[in-house]
Amino acid sequence: MLLQDRFGQTLTTTSAPAAEHYVAALDHLFAMHSAARPAIDQALEADPEFALAHCVDSRVRLFEGDTPGAIAAAEHALELAGRASERERQHARIVAMVARGESTAALPLVRQHAGDYPRDALPLSFALGVYSLLGFGGFVDHHEQQLALLESLAPSWDEDWWFLSWLGWSYVETGEWARGTRMLDRSLELKPDNANSAHGRAHGYYEMGAAAEGLAFLEAWLPGYGAEEPLHCHIAWHMALTHLQQGDFEPALEVYDRYIRPSVSAALPMFTMVDCAAFAWRSRLSGFALDVERLQEIESFAVQHFPAPTIPFVNLHGVLARQLTDPGLAEEFTRAIEGPAGESALVQVNAPLCMAISAYGRGDYRAAADSLQSLLPQTAALGGSHAQRDVIVDTLISALIRAGDEAGAHAALSERNQVRAAHLDQTWYSRLD
Repeated sequence: MLLQDRFGQTLTTTSAPAAEHYVAALDHLFAMHSAARPAIDQALEADPEFALAHCVDSRVRLFEGDTPGAIAAAEHALELAGRASERERQHARIVAMVARGESTAALPLVRQHAGDYPRDALPLSFALGVYSLLGFGGFVDHHEQQLALLESLAPSWDEDWWFLSWLGWSYVETGEWARGTRMLDRSLELKPDNANSAHGRAHGYYEMGAAAEGLAFLEAWLPGYGAEEPLHCHIAWHMALTHLQQGDFEPALEVYDRYIRPSVSAALPMFTMVDCAAFAWRSRLSGFALDVERLQEIESFAVQHFPAPTIPFVNLHGVLARQLTDPGLAEEFTRAIEGPAGESALVQVNAPLCMAISAYGRGDYRAAADSLQSLLPQTAALGGSHAQRDVIVDTLISALIRAGDEAGAHAALSERNQVRAAHLDQTWYSRLD
């Protein structure tokens, strides 16, 4: 009998236990649970020649921060897939390209593969999310592209919790909150411990401006998801952000200290640095500055793990982390962003944006506001969600206030609220520093 995965794809293995553990590992991976590691180890123990199990191993290693191990696992999968089906060979090829960092070449192959094999979930997953091939691909419309891709595949998926989580969040990020949150709620009914759906639901509450409801949801859901799990830090960040929205700094700081700060986070360094820098900066903008010790911890973490420019979205937060305690260090980091690839359209957004943050930091608020205002339509190309990129809008509004341009600040706030729910209302505006 041919063995299949949960999505109906035939697997080239003769070991039923290997297939069973593979399916479990993939589900744990898609729900963002660390149990993917023991499950995929068991699959490989049952069948060391199982190519797609090595593909999952590669993906898990990327989440564990083990890039050399991920590349080695992917290369081994590619070798073993030579004896497998055409779908599995192309599946392994995509995994290997992503592990090697060949993102530009991998994305069109993912699109092609999705058209040929719409229910082959792992290759498709590389295009999903704000830190994905699409999210970090330099596209201003990456949210819309993700939605279009998923809508084209939806007829093949029916009611699957994993697919619903991504399709629902795509609707949330493109403004169809009611439709998206219904899908996310259904995904959570089908698999209550799915952290991706819980994360998407947090975005839904944020985009709808339902801070109290969002906080109640997070306070009920998060305790069942261990602090050692890969998405715990970021979901906790959403909780802290919701407290900030409501002007409640002490509970926000308590969540930060307990789950988010570098000394306690179990997330990948990129996730930790981005969330810590964003929380500290947004706290400052809202009139609740963190103390020097906490700020220095963030800066030290950023300098240790990201000493030089890397992904543009990470660069932005690297500048925020440095700007909080050492404007000179932030200026130096920004100059390094300008150098390597000035012809790149993405760098042409990234470097000026970081320069605008530096201008804000040294008190040149008019220059910061003018630059941020001109760059705002292009900032989605950096990646990240609407909730994450609100740090740019918030900084613009604060710069306008500090430059004495109250009318401009109100206009910027109104412009955001015309296309998104008024999740940051007049109470928040009155606190803005």
